[in-house]
Amino acid sequence: MSKNFKAIVIDNQNDKFSREIKELNTDILKDGNVLVKIEYSTLNYKDALILNNGGRIVKKYPFVPGIDFSGTVEESEDDKFKKGDRIILTGFRVGEVYFGGFAGYARVNSSFLVKSPKELTNFQTMMMGTAGFPALLCSFAIKAR
Repeated sequence: MSKNFKAIVIDNQNDKFSREIKELNTDILKDGNVLVKIEYSTLNYKDALILNNGGRIVKKYPFVPGIDFSGTVEESEDDKFKKGDRIILTGFRVGEVYFGGFAGYARVNSSFLVKSPKELTNFQTMMMGTAGFPALLCSFAIKAR
């Protein structure tokens, strides 16, 4: 069943860059085999470049940026994920090549997803996000030495 949602949409027509909040429908989400209701995303350096002028990263317009998100599975064609599973996505060119997390919904490849730890809320997982994850890994490496 299709659903309407809001998203930040960037566009670049005739070298005129724009960004605005638009209402979209899940029917336009064609990539991937899992539909996720997005609850949280973060703003990373790459996102800032893309939101400024596409950052020479985005090649197809109009486009929904956002390189990470957390949320809940709404539909899945992969047995590893079922409706209601809480997930995290960071990377895999989402928000660059594939529509990203600055939206109410995303359809992505199941191999891009990780199930959220039960101990963390979706909000807490995005507190780390793509920017916090490398910092956390560095902290572990320092502690290990």
